[in-house]
Amino acid sequence: MDSPRRVVIGLGSSLGDRLATLRAAIEGLGAHPGLEVLRASPRYESPPAGGPPQGDYVNAAVLVLTSLPARGILEHTLAVERSLGRTRPDAVRWGPRTIDLDVLWIEGEIVAEPDLEVPHPRLHQRVFALRPLLDLAPDARDPRTGVAYASFPAASASIRQLAEV
Repeated sequence: MDSPRRVVIGLGSSLGDRLATLRAAIEGLGAHPGLEVLRASPRYESPPAGGPPQGDYVNAAVLVLTSLPARGILEHTLAVERSLGRTRPDAVRWGPRTIDLDVLWIEGEIVAEPDLEVPHPRLHQRVFALRPLLDLAPDARDPRTGVAYASFPAASASIRQLAEV
Protein backbone atom coordinates (compact mmCIF):
# COMPACT_ATOMS: atom_id res chain seq x y z
CA MET A 1 0.00 0.00 0.00
CA ASP A 2 1.43 3.36 -0.94
CA SER A 3 -1.14 6.05 -0.32
CA PRO A 4 -2.83 6.52 3.04
CA ARG A 5 -6.55 5.89 3.23
CA ARG A 6 -9.24 6.10 5.86
CA VAL A 7 -9.98 3.02 7.92
CA VAL A 8 -12.65 2.56 10.58
CA ILE A 9 -11.98 0.06 13.36
CA GLY A 10 -14.88 -0.96 15.59
CA LEU A 11 -14.42 -1.48 19.32
CA GLY A 12 -16.59 -3.36 21.77
CA SER A 13 -16.32 -4.41 25.40
CA SER A 14 -18.70 -6.24 27.73
CA LEU A 15 -16.49 -7.17 30.69
CA GLY A 16 -14.77 -5.16 33.41
CA ASP A 17 -14.39 -1.39 33.14
CA ARG A 18 -15.67 -1.23 29.59
CA LEU A 19 -14.96 2.48 29.03
CA ALA A 20 -11.41 2.20 30.37
CA THR A 21 -10.82 -0.81 28.15
CA LEU A 22 -11.98 1.13 25.07
CA ARG A 23 -9.65 4.01 26.01
CA ALA A 24 -6.75 1.58 26.38
CA ALA A 25 -7.56 -0.02 23.02
CA ILE A 26 -7.58 3.37 21.28
CA GLU A 27 -4.21 4.19 22.86
CA GLY A 28 -2.88 0.82 21.71
CA LEU A 29 -4.07 1.36 18.16
CA GLY A 30 -2.39 4.78 18.09
CA ALA A 31 0.89 3.33 19.36
CA HIS A 32 1.62 1.79 15.96
CA PRO A 33 3.80 4.14 13.89
CA GLY A 34 1.85 3.22 10.75
CA LEU A 35 -1.59 4.09 12.14
CA GLU A 36 -2.62 7.67 12.80
CA VAL A 37 -5.74 7.79 14.97
CA LEU A 38 -7.68 10.82 13.72
CA ARG A 39 -10.63 10.63 16.13
CA ALA A 40 -12.96 8.36 18.03
CA SER A 41 -16.74 8.15 17.88
CA PRO A 42 -19.10 8.63 20.79
CA ARG A 43 -19.64 5.54 22.94
CA TYR A 44 -22.83 3.56 22.64
CA GLU A 45 -24.34 0.86 24.84
CA SER A 46 -26.25 -2.02 23.32
CA PRO A 47 -27.30 -5.59 24.02
CA PRO A 48 -25.13 -8.38 22.60
CA ALA A 49 -25.78 -9.59 19.05
CA GLY A 50 -26.30 -13.29 19.64
CA GLY A 51 -24.39 -15.62 21.87
CA PRO A 52 -25.15 -16.70 25.42
CA PRO A 53 -26.89 -14.46 27.98
CA GLN A 54 -24.45 -11.69 28.91
CA GLY A 55 -24.24 -8.03 29.82
CA ASP A 56 -24.50 -5.09 27.47
CA TYR A 57 -21.61 -3.94 25.33
CA VAL A 58 -20.08 -0.52 25.06
CA ASN A 59 -19.21 0.11 21.42
CA ALA A 60 -17.34 2.82 19.56
CA ALA A 61 -15.10 3.18 16.53
CA VAL A 62 -11.92 4.97 15.60
CA LEU A 63 -11.03 6.59 12.32
CA VAL A 64 -7.41 6.00 11.36
CA LEU A 65 -5.27 7.06 8.46
CA THR A 66 -2.82 4.42 7.28
CA SER A 67 -0.84 3.04 4.39
CA LEU A 68 -0.65 -0.39 6.01
CA PRO A 69 -2.13 -3.29 4.06
CA ALA A 70 -5.33 -4.80 5.45
CA ARG A 71 -3.38 -7.76 6.87
CA GLY A 72 -1.05 -5.37 8.76
CA ILE A 73 -4.05 -3.54 10.24
CA LEU A 74 -5.56 -6.85 11.36
CA GLU A 75 -2.29 -8.02 12.93
CA HIS A 76 -2.05 -4.81 14.94
CA THR A 77 -5.68 -5.00 16.13
CA LEU A 78 -5.11 -8.60 17.27
CA ALA A 79 -1.95 -7.55 19.13
CA VAL A 80 -3.91 -4.80 20.91
CA GLU A 81 -6.61 -7.32 21.86
CA ARG A 82 -3.97 -9.68 23.30
CA SER A 83 -2.39 -6.82 25.26
CA LEU A 84 -5.81 -6.24 26.88
CA GLY A 85 -6.32 -9.86 27.86
CA ARG A 86 -8.26 -11.30 24.94
CA THR A 87 -7.36 -14.76 23.76
CA ARG A 88 -8.51 -16.24 20.50
CA PRO A 89 -10.24 -18.41 19.72
CA ASP A 90 -12.81 -17.35 22.28
CA ALA A 91 -13.91 -19.99 24.78
CA VAL A 92 -17.54 -19.24 23.85
CA ARG A 93 -18.47 -18.03 20.39
CA TRP A 94 -20.04 -14.56 20.64
CA GLY A 95 -19.58 -14.69 24.38
CA PRO A 96 -18.63 -11.84 26.69
CA ARG A 97 -15.18 -10.35 26.18
CA THR A 98 -12.93 -7.65 27.51
CA ILE A 99 -12.30 -6.25 24.04
CA ASP A 100 -13.29 -6.91 20.46
CA LEU A 101 -11.66 -4.98 17.62
CA ASP A 102 -12.97 -5.31 14.06
CA VAL A 103 -11.73 -3.75 10.86
CA LEU A 104 -15.12 -2.45 9.73
CA TRP A 105 -14.27 -0.48 6.59
CA ILE A 106 -11.25 0.46 4.50
CA GLU A 107 -11.96 3.29 2.11
CA GLY A 108 -12.33 1.92 -1.42
CA GLU A 109 -11.12 -1.59 -0.57
CA ILE A 110 -12.63 -5.03 -0.53
CA VAL A 111 -10.82 -7.82 1.30
CA ALA A 112 -12.08 -11.41 1.14
CA GLU A 113 -9.79 -13.75 3.05
CA PRO A 114 -10.72 -16.67 5.32
CA ASP A 115 -9.97 -14.68 8.50
CA LEU A 116 -10.52 -11.13 7.24
CA GLU A 117 -13.50 -9.73 5.38
CA VAL A 118 -13.68 -5.98 4.76
CA PRO A 119 -16.07 -4.33 4.80
CA HIS A 120 -17.33 -6.29 7.79
CA PRO A 121 -19.99 -8.62 6.35
CA ARG A 122 -22.72 -7.58 8.82
CA LEU A 123 -21.77 -3.90 9.12
CA HIS A 124 -24.89 -2.65 7.33
CA GLN A 125 -27.14 -4.62 9.74
CA ARG A 126 -25.58 -3.70 13.09
CA VAL A 127 -26.43 -0.32 14.53
CA PHE A 128 -23.69 -0.67 17.18
CA ALA A 129 -21.08 -0.82 14.39
CA LEU A 130 -22.74 1.30 11.72
CA ARG A 131 -23.61 4.34 13.84
CA PRO A 132 -20.03 4.83 15.13
CA LEU A 133 -18.69 4.39 11.59
CA LEU A 134 -21.06 7.06 10.29
CA ASP A 135 -20.11 9.39 13.16
CA LEU A 136 -16.57 9.28 11.76
CA ALA A 137 -17.11 8.85 8.02
CA PRO A 138 -20.63 10.02 7.15
CA ASP A 139 -19.80 9.73 3.45
CA ALA A 140 -18.75 6.05 3.70
CA ARG A 141 -20.05 3.72 1.03
CA ASP A 142 -20.00 -0.03 0.67
CA PRO A 143 -17.16 -0.55 -1.83
CA ARG A 144 -18.87 -3.68 -3.17
CA THR A 145 -22.09 -1.92 -4.15
CA GLY A 146 -21.43 1.82 -3.93
CA VAL A 147 -24.45 2.18 -1.61
CA ALA A 148 -24.10 4.83 1.09
CA TYR A 149 -24.04 3.24 4.54
CA ALA A 150 -26.22 6.11 5.77
CA SER A 151 -29.07 4.74 3.62
CA PHE A 152 -29.32 1.41 5.46
CA PRO A 153 -32.13 1.09 8.06
CA ALA A 154 -29.62 0.31 10.85
CA ALA A 155 -28.11 3.77 10.33
CA SER A 156 -31.19 5.35 11.89
CA ALA A 157 -32.11 2.60 14.36
CA SER A 158 -32.33 3.44 18.04
CA ILE A 159 -29.22 3.03 20.18
CA ARG A 160 -28.23 4.48 23.56
CA GLN A 161 -25.38 6.97 23.39
CA LEU A 162 -23.40 7.25 26.61
CA ALA A 163 -22.47 10.58 28.11
CA GLU A 164 -18.89 11.62 27.41
CA VAL A 165 -16.55 10.91 30.28
